[in-house]
Amino acid sequence: MLPRSLNSQAALLLLALHLLALSWFALANPHYTWDLVPYLATSLASAADDPAATHEATYRLLRQSLDATQYNPLIGGEFAAAVYANPENFASQLDMYRIKLLYVAALRGLAALGANPVDAIIWLSLAPGLLICVILFFWLRDLTEPVQAALVVILFSIGARLFDLSRTPTPDNLSALAVFGGVFFLLARHKVATGTICLCLSVWVRGHNIVFAGPLFLLLCWNHQSRSKPLQSKAFHWYGAGLAFSVLSCLGICAAFDYDWWRLYYHTFVAPQFNLNVFDQQFSLLQYLDALGKSFQQLFTIQQVATNLPLFLLLWLFAWREGLKNSLINPDGPIGIAQLNLIGLIVIVSYLLFFPQIAGLDRFLTATYAIATVWAIETLRTKKGESR
Repeated sequence: MLPRSLNSQAALLLLALHLLALSWFALANPHYTWDLVPYLATSLASAADDPAATHEATYRLLRQSLDATQYNPLIGGEFAAAVYANPENFASQLDMYRIKLLYVAALRGLAALGANPVDAIIWLSLAPGLLICVILFFWLRDLTEPVQAALVVILFSIGARLFDLSRTPTPDNLSALAVFGGVFFLLARHKVATGTICLCLSVWVRGHNIVFAGPLFLLLCWNHQSRSKPLQSKAFHWYGAGLAFSVLSCLGICAAFDYDWWRLYYHTFVAPQFNLNVFDQQFSLLQYLDALGKSFQQLFTIQQVATNLPLFLLLWLFAWREGLKNSLINPDGPIGIAQLNLIGLIVIVSYLLFFPQIAGLDRFLTATYAIATVWAIETLRTKKGESR
């Protein structure tokens, strides 16, 4: 076994090489999906701007920034061609993207500093991806040997498809960074205020993160009270404030942008809506179940596994402990990584039921996968210690 100092140096070198490889791959192979178009529009204009002007400025910048092989798919196909041809249809799509307030604010900030918004969008995927790796490494380094921690980070990046997420123009990595960073500060560094703020901000990156942040804050408050801790403590105040702020933020943002779950579900899984402003379809249980069933059929395909969720569920099952139930109902200590994995299951089930895009499910679960990875390594360390 290497001396600790050499082990640390080798681990940092290995991590640095991994981060360089991830950066090179993302910057050399950007994956420009149609999401680039509306996110680019949000960085150029506010909701009050003229739809025709926003439409023209968006596609002009795309033509200037991309070559033909990258640009043509963004205006090809039935849906992309329809919104390209009609500024009103294009404008109707934008509130589904503006609702990610913190992500849009970051894009506009980079654009205001002079960055090309197309490049800024890729960097807003890559930089959080790199930070997720760094945070995971430092957490794992507390649990195992540094080189082993670096190797696990590399395996995690592959399993969680971080290479693809870091080259795609979506808020997925920034969303995962806010959630996983919050958990890291709460559990690994015991920074209650910092962790709470990160989790609250995660709702401003993507409102769906309330499915994780809300139950976590509720569980933290319950755990605090069940262990007869003083309700006047700063930690309890932070947890309570985090719960209230995250819930009110989610409700307020949805109300401000007229966010409707069925409209998004119908648009994504039933039939694309070229003009969402005139969407008037009533909820249909049959349409919902039909789309849900078709999505679940994609879980395993002949060509490939559509998601790496089974891999991380195996990690979760590996790390399962019989005492988990008792630790929730009759807690004898603070919340740990085991309880957070139960919340991760809530997140997985929520996405499977309310937004069952199996082929793209991994991009919503990066933070959940990272937590499962930490728990598995912690369990290995515990079992290794017990065997001695």
